[in-house]
Formats: sequence, C-alpha cells, structure tokens
Amino acid sequence: MIDGDSQKRNEALYTCIMERISDANIIETIRKVVEAQLAPARVDRVDVAYDLDHDGDPLLRVRIVFEIDGDRLDPKAVRGLARHLREPLERIAVDDFPVFSFATVKEDRAAAA
Repeated sequence: MIDGDSQKRNEALYTCIMERISDANIIETIRKVVEAQLAPARVDRVDVAYDLDHDGDPLLRVRIVFEIDGDRLDPKAVRGLARHLREPLERIAVDDFPVFSFATVKEDRAAAA
C-alpha cells in the first residue's frame, strides 16, 4: 500500500513524465537500437508511453510495430533489447526501465480499424 506522501510524489512524477512523452530524442534513440537489434525486421513505428510500475517507479512502455517475412522476430534479439538500450538511454538522461510490446503492421492496422 502506498502512503499519502508517496502517492502525491508518484502523481507529480507521472505528470512530469507525461510531458516528456513526445520527446523525439528518446524515441529516436530507442528506434536506432531496436532497428539494429531486430534486423532484418523493418521497424514501422516506435510508440513510447511513460508509466509507473506496481512500486510506483517510472518505466517506459515501448511498443514496436514491425514487418518481417513470417511475422516472427528472433526471440534472442528481443530478449536482449533492454540490455542494449541501457547505455544509450543513460546518455540522454533517461533511467526508466523499458518494457516492450510488439505488433506486426497487419496487427496494428487491424487494431486501429
């Protein structure tokens, strides 16, 4: 259970983080690493949303929309994404842990319809 002071701090942090949501530098940093690690998949879009985990710590929700023959990413490449992103994100002063989700372009278009 989060006490009142912690709740207020988390709400203030969340409000502050939400202002960073469209930061092109963060999105581009993530995109470069994802494209390099998931090749030969083509990254169509990277969406980043800021959230808090169950302990109230900030995290990045990263949604990758991709295209690849067979619609399957290499599980080894996916597993290492957070590790490969740690240093590039630290260089731009982002300490939030990335949590990934993936969708093919077809899945993304179907969800939008």
